[in-house]
Amino acid sequence: MSKQDKLTPEQEKELIMLSAEIEAEAIAMRMDYEKHPSHESGSVVYVNEQSTLLEDENEVLGDKALVSSSQILAKELKKQKKKKGEK
Repeated sequence: MSKQDKLTPEQEKELIMLSAEIEAEAIAMRMDYEKHPSHESGSVVYVNEQSTLLEDENEVLGDKALVSSSQILAKELKKQKKKKGEK
């Protein structure tokens, strides 16, 4: 290792401080995830052939993803009430 490859004492201090900050942030993220696990982590999203996601490429998945059949039913009832209100 040449003299140019070595860090100065100031650089070593800065590197230690940065690595400590990164480690602290990683620990905080893990603790937060353990308290509030993500429902999307590792999830598979199924889109059926009637999905509006297939019609509009700019549509955001998070706004349209449904997790259960009760949510699908609630969404459909809301649509029907909206249509009745328009007539």
